Amino acid sequence: MFNEYWRKKNLQYLNYNSLVAFQRDFGCTMIDGIYGPETDSKLQGVIWNIQYKLGFIGDELDSKAGNETIRRTKEFQKSHGLNPDGIAGPLTRNALNDVEYSWDKVKYFKKDEFTCKCGCGYNNIDIRLVYILDEIREHYGKPLIVTSGTRCEKHNREVGGVQGSRHCLGKASDIYVEGVTSQQLLAYCQGYVNKHLARYTYTNNKNMNGVVHIDIN
Repeated sequence: MFNEYWRKKNLQYLNYNSLVAFQRDFGCTMIDGIYGPETDSKLQGVIWNIQYKLGFIGDELDSKAGNETIRRTKEFQKSHGLNPDGIAGPLTRNALNDVEYSWDKVKYFKKDEFTCKCGCGYNNIDIRLVYILDEIREHYGKPLIVTSGTRCEKHNREVGGVQGSRHCLGKASDIYVEGVTSQQLLAYCQGYVNKHLARYTYTNNKNMNGVVHIDIN
């Protein structure tokens, strides 16, 4: 089912059974065989993740199965002993999922930028979130400042964080970009939520350089 999309680049060409299979396999809440907003959003997230694992950066991450995505897919398949057909089928996706996240691939951040601000040294930051922040930094071409990364339980209570905060789990950061309003940054971060790449984002500040919260599952 996904193979057909990969060739034709639009799920509207798929039949009912293929749509149902995609919705089921990728966790859509509506398994109805209809190419609606949720299916479209989920599909964009799937392609974005494939592109990221293939080494796309910045505006290259367009969630479209275009010629460059197909070309790099073929290169990946050749290097992993797979049929180089440019189609991200189950075997190719499984191989991509085995690609390890690495700090060597992070362009703009060091791990200590996410250490708990209380000085305790606690730092369990999830590198998947750092990859997203790296891409946001690349998009704007301006410094992205992390005002709060990981938090120990004690520091989380001191700053009024909620119990079970995702900061304590290493899955949240509060950020701002110099010269970008919080509303602009929020809108961009919301794109990750829409694509199911982030869980939640919000801001309580409408000012320039206002802080935006973003977290992942």
